[in-house]
Amino acid sequence: QLYKSLKGRRYLIVMDDVWNAEAWNDVRRCFPNDNNGSRVMVTSRILKVARFISPLNAPHVMRFLTVDESWKLLQEKLCGLDSRLCCDDEM
Repeated sequence: QLYKSLKGRRYLIVMDDVWNAEAWNDVRRCFPNDNNGSRVMVTSRILKVARFISPLNAPHVMRFLTVDESWKLLQEKLCGLDSRLCCDDEM
C-alpha cells in the first residue's frame, strides 16, 4: 500500500533510531526508486547498522549531548531562544 502511494511521487522519509538490519530489510522495498530525488534518511546509534544500510557512504557519527547541552536544547524547544519566558534555569 505504501509503495503504491509513493510510486511516481517525490518523498522524504526519515526513519529514526533503527536498531538492526532486519528492520531496514523489512521496509526498504516499500520505497520506490523512481530517480526523482526522493530520499530515505536513517539514523542509528549502531555503526554496523548504518554501514549495512548505506555501505558506499561513510556514516556521520555524532557525539551524545552533555547534561547541560540537553537541558539547553529542551529549554530552547519549549520556550524559544529566550528561556526566561517559561523555563526555570534550575534543574
